[in-house]
Amino acid sequence: MFTLNNIRKNEELNYLVSSLPCPNCDSTLSVEITPDKLWAYNQGGYAQDVLSAYDEGVRERFITGMCEICWALMFDFDDE
Repeated sequence: MFTLNNIRKNEELNYLVSSLPCPNCDSTLSVEITPDKLWAYNQGGYAQDVLSAYDEGVRERFITGMCEICWALMFDFDDE
């Protein structure tokens, strides 16, 4: 399951939603979704369906809360 926070309607009749704060750096991310995507979320839809307009980094942000920068720092497997 993933979480959409601070759901609010914008001027284009779409919705702005925010992620949970990153557990490492406390930043949040806001994205825009359409009414049908919000309906899918409320019906238990998966992140890859509801946030299909966004890349896997954005979807991961809404699933785990971890931002892409902190994720990369946490899993930096440089072989040097």
